[in-house]
Amino acid sequence: MKFEDMTYERITYEEIERRCRGLIERLKAAQSCDDAMGAVRGLYELQSDMTPMELCYERHNMNVNDEFYAAEQEYYDEIGPRVTELFSEFDRLLIGSPFRGELEGILGKQAFVMMENGQRSFDSRLVPLLHEESALAERYNKVVSNLSADWRGEKVRPSMMAADLASKDRETRRLASLAVSQAWEEKRAEIEEIYQGLVVNRSKQAETLGMKSYSELSCLLMNRIGYGLNEIAEFRERVKKHIVPLNEFLTEQRRKRLGLDKLRFYDNICFAEGDPMPLGGTEYCLGKTREMYHAMSKETAEFIDFMLDNGLCDADIRDGKRDGGYMAFLEKYRAPFIFANFDGTSENAYIMCHEGGHAFQAYLKRDEEIRHKSQFTSESAETHAMAMESFAAPYMELFFGERAEDYRRMHLEGAVRLIVNECLQDEFQQTVYDDPNMSCGERNALWARLGREYFPSRDYSGNENLERGCGWQRIQHNFFWAFYTVDYALAQVCALEYYRWADEDRDAAWSSYLDFCRSTGSDSFPNLTRAAGLNDPFAEETLKGIADWVGKRLAVR
Repeated sequence: MKFEDMTYERITYEEIERRCRGLIERLKAAQSCDDAMGAVRGLYELQSDMTPMELCYERHNMNVNDEFYAAEQEYYDEIGPRVTELFSEFDRLLIGSPFRGELEGILGKQAFVMMENGQRSFDSRLVPLLHEESALAERYNKVVSNLSADWRGEKVRPSMMAADLASKDRETRRLASLAVSQAWEEKRAEIEEIYQGLVVNRSKQAETLGMKSYSELSCLLMNRIGYGLNEIAEFRERVKKHIVPLNEFLTEQRRKRLGLDKLRFYDNICFAEGDPMPLGGTEYCLGKTREMYHAMSKETAEFIDFMLDNGLCDADIRDGKRDGGYMAFLEKYRAPFIFANFDGTSENAYIMCHEGGHAFQAYLKRDEEIRHKSQFTSESAETHAMAMESFAAPYMELFFGERAEDYRRMHLEGAVRLIVNECLQDEFQQTVYDDPNMSCGERNALWARLGREYFPSRDYSGNENLERGCGWQRIQHNFFWAFYTVDYALAQVCALEYYRWADEDRDAAWSSYLDFCRSTGSDSFPNLTRAAGLNDPFAEETLKGIADWVGKRLAVR
């Protein structure tokens, strides 16, 4: 079914509660594993019938100013914690079931580990705090979605200024960057107030559960299985040791390539003649996306036809549309959905590779009867997406023609920079939540200090907003999905492993990737990477090996 034909009708809390309570009683009365599985399958049916909640979320994000879907989203935000409470009760019964051994054989042990994490990270006392957290995140969403910059005599959304921010004319880049920063500066006080509320709220959640900090709670919320805060801290230090110097080397190469004495905050381009741009607009890029996935494999060809033929991608950028991109899954229709904002830059191609990787994995698992086996942890999910970027590299001529090699270089440089940037964000968040009494000014100073550690040569002089250390306020993950960003860094290491492997043996690398996608949900991230034949992404030798490979591949000869 096409996305536009999917009808929306509110599902009420009362209906969800009635059905879930019935399933809870059914599970309590189970006399056999088959009886228990009957309740589990009933839960799958209920989750399918809750698809209107996801459909509302997408349509709200497509226009945050639409009053109908804004009100519907507010309703779902209100009932969300109570729904979580119901599902938590069901999971608690599954965990304690006398038939757990048999159920683990059907649902998988990974599902039970995730359920146990859910039990440890939720308590009915959190419901008022979760309501408040959702309201604060939605307030940030509205502020950002309606942000406007004064540009060339008009009010323009910063997300619509991407071409000017990447202009080959340096003065245009400078003025555009300052205009964007001024737009954020005008909302700085409100955004800092929202974040202060979130830090206090999330810290109270951790305290309510008897934990030292929200950093500790995040390991359960993010399902860190097989590793924790110590391993992540060690990973960040290894990134500083091996990837930060590589990024500085690549940054110096870029400076020379641009012919500049010094890179400034507005020099976010890779080539003096301008960065590669797609050869056409939205329809062109979607058409080339279809060609790319058809050329890649029979599995990806089937996938992209399903997506595009059913209108399961909203790519146009519009006033009132939420920024960014992501993949969602519409359970009733077993259909992935890609939310994107095509801004006329190379992002048009990138996002159809990245979010396409998410959607492809969801498509591969769409017919999985045991829906617990379709659950994933975020670092595994980001590996699906970022590895797809690597496998897509040979097809960039479709989007960029003669400048495809420039795009490949830009993408690899960006992959290195991403690992560094996501570790910066993760260390910032952990430091903030480990010391929630920091003032707004102290948080800004922290961001500025960490920025100098991770990006030693970055120069923000002349941009008061960025010099003050306010760049973190532009990062949606800080507000919506705390502690998510390190998952990007871990996944990017795996994706670069796949990039190198595909250079040597594309068929073997692709076969491993398909297995990784199909196995996700059955095991932890460390075990999945090991089974796929990838090197341990946490290990120092892995990061050193990646740094050596990328450095040699991109060295100017």
